[in-house]
Amino acid sequence: MTTNEYMSAEELGVQNHICLLEYGKENRNGVKNWTTEDLKPYLKYLVNDEAVDTLFNGIIFNPISGRDNHYIFPMYTDFGNLPQKKDWKLALKWLFKSNHNLDAVSKNTAQGKKTDIWVTMPYPYTNQTNFGELDDRSLNFNNEEDRVRAIQWWISKFLSKWNDATYLHEKLAFKGFVWQRASIPEQDENLVKRVTSFIHEKGLLSLWLQQYGSTGCINWKEFGFDAACTHPNYYGETGPDYTWIPNTTVFAKYYHTGIQIPFGKGILFKEGHLLDYLNFGYFNEYMHNSLLVFQFPNQTMREIYENHLTEYIYLYSFIKKTYKPVYPTAAFPS
Repeated sequence: MTTNEYMSAEELGVQNHICLLEYGKENRNGVKNWTTEDLKPYLKYLVNDEAVDTLFNGIIFNPISGRDNHYIFPMYTDFGNLPQKKDWKLALKWLFKSNHNLDAVSKNTAQGKKTDIWVTMPYPYTNQTNFGELDDRSLNFNNEEDRVRAIQWWISKFLSKWNDATYLHEKLAFKGFVWQRASIPEQDENLVKRVTSFIHEKGLLSLWLQQYGSTGCINWKEFGFDAACTHPNYYGETGPDYTWIPNTTVFAKYYHTGIQIPFGKGILFKEGHLLDYLNFGYFNEYMHNSLLVFQFPNQTMREIYENHLTEYIYLYSFIKKTYKPVYPTAAFPS
């Protein structure tokens, strides 16, 4: 599929400006479960800590770990024990925890409005040979059938809990599921196709957060996804330079994907990298025309609001499409 346009929120039938939130026992932002206060600066634009407008219109909940040292997120698979059924169940349980996560989003959503909700599915590692029992049978993820059964079980459990949680439905709109791994190797291709087909049978959308140049990225539509958003892999301090942002926009238009915008802290991230993303968004038009997913590695929006207020204001103006380019940055010295 080739076009000369970004994937848009309008054609997907969702609200734009979606924020990816990690949750679980151990993750990069230190928040196990998001409280109403934690989520306030994500869903509301604050001035003097008072809400004066909205900010993000959609939230993706991405489970990172269940029990201590049991990582659900594929990036951390080599740093602990493989997750089992009990860890996947914890990820479900926490989503519906009172005053946290889904409930906290609802309580930060104004009366008469709705926030879009997306949920990332746990990834079934092929080297997990002892996941746990389903229907009196121990699942072994060397077997594709067991991998499919596990994901379908998790999706069905989530939807059952969601359907029962009618108190959330007035302010939250559940849109669909997100594939957790940023690349799709050959061994996962058929699995992904079967999972996206199952999601569509439920009348829901499937979204892939891929990386520019990742395995399978150009074939996202063939895997059955309704949309993909591409991460440019630019962090500023290490790795590819800022030219990967405009390169990604060329890719995104050609293959009809959306764009991911990261604003992180730590050794990977150089001061000012956010401005490169926002400036290119202005000049390369994804500020106006693209489905956008934001993520904030190693920091929370509360930290950004309290310690980087200028960047918080820039993010707000970008989301509201009033942002004007800021100089100097790595890509825009003057």
